[in-house]
Amino acid sequence: MKLASGLLLTAMEELLAARAREAATWLAAVAAADSVEAFKAVFVGASRHVGRGALALTPEDVGHLRGVGLTWPVARWAVDDLARATLFLRAGDVLTPSAYITLVHECYRDGDARHRQAVLRALPLLSQRERFLAIAIDAARAGIPPLFEAIACENPYPSAHFPVLNFNQMVLQAIIYGVSLDRVVGLATRVTPELVRVANEYAAERRANGRLVSADLDYITRAASAAA
Repeated sequence: MKLASGLLLTAMEELLAARAREAATWLAAVAAADSVEAFKAVFVGASRHVGRGALALTPEDVGHLRGVGLTWPVARWAVDDLARATLFLRAGDVLTPSAYITLVHECYRDGDARHRQAVLRALPLLSQRERFLAIAIDAARAGIPPLFEAIACENPYPSAHFPVLNFNQMVLQAIIYGVSLDRVVGLATRVTPELVRVANEYAAERRANGRLVSADLDYITRAASAAA
């Protein structure tokens, strides 16, 4: 996955400016930040300045983002998610690699649930994104539905970076939570015989207990057959 980061940053800033009256003031604060502490302060204050409304992308917006490399769905993002992702892109151009890693980890560790969702949604956009695998796996395991959906749904990070065991566990957890598997980006490319086995065992256990089996389990079987 290759992103035209400069063009993407410009596109995201333009989207933000069109959706929040205080976007210019907030973006100026981002541009002035030059340390982990400064970026964290602006990160935390994003919702207050740009709001939490739905991003509400037009087809033209979607096409523009696809043209600069953001090819996965972001329709469920809020405006402050976009703002915080923009901050991370800007910080990647300012901070040293080690300071950047510290920023992302501290925004997740010290943040509330909304902050953590924003970090998880931004992961595919980050520089050194493979360094944040532990954060993503933690969210997939945490048992907190909003965090789980932020990493598992409309997010290409797991399919690109999760080890087989963690990816399979995430998919099974999605079925348990009732999350539609068509929201798992790249699932068809990650279906393995082991995932099919795990899904079939889960289905057999539910049938044995007289419980319904999600039709989504057929998605895994069909994907496996298509890949064969």
